[in-house]
Amino acid sequence: MSRKLTKLLAVALTLASVGAAADSLSVPALVGQDIYHAHRALRKLGLVSQFEQVGVDTSPASLFVVASQAPDSGSQARPGDTIVLTFNHPGMLRYWNSSVVPLLGDFGNTVSFYKVQKPPQPIVVEPAGYPAELKQYNFSGTAEAEALVDFDGTVLAARIVRSSGYAAADSSACASALRGSFAPAEHYERPVRVWFPLPYHFQFKEDKVLPSSVRQVRDPTEPP
Repeated sequence: MSRKLTKLLAVALTLASVGAAADSLSVPALVGQDIYHAHRALRKLGLVSQFEQVGVDTSPASLFVVASQAPDSGSQARPGDTIVLTFNHPGMLRYWNSSVVPLLGDFGNTVSFYKVQKPPQPIVVEPAGYPAELKQYNFSGTAEAEALVDFDGTVLAARIVRSSGYAAADSSACASALRGSFAPAEHYERPVRVWFPLPYHFQFKEDKVLPSSVRQVRDPTEPP
């Protein structure tokens, strides 16, 4: 695999349960669309988005689009299959606020979480995975994220409002926030968009694995 490919931001999308009557789904045409539209279209088909940052970059891109899709659009995907989308720019989970959020359109109906009369109610909020590369630093800390909850309770975007100090932990927090689902917010009896605060705590745990050179000694009083 080339260095360029290893730096791309990939999204693995796994088919969720689609009911006993349906044994296959058409893969939607997503090439060229931005992450917001891709995420929504797949979700409507019962697909679950799993975001993973596999590279780090130093500057945001002006546009965030799907560069390729496997299998290609039109192929039949069955429950348990995986659809992989590759995006045009690495490290974009670090730049939701400055690069991706402006792609989402009108934010005139967004109300502050601290002012909205009926805030979003979490239905599913997954914990953030601990990045393996941070174990060498014995890292424990918190990344304070926000999820932009839409009128129907789906998550449009995620951003970091207070960094953990490590891009890998911040990325994991954003990825988890994007997978959340909520009951939508209401303000004066109308649905509104709300940035919902989601602090993610990372706790270092030392692996309790004995080296292979240490052999288990059998208790001589035990029967063989």
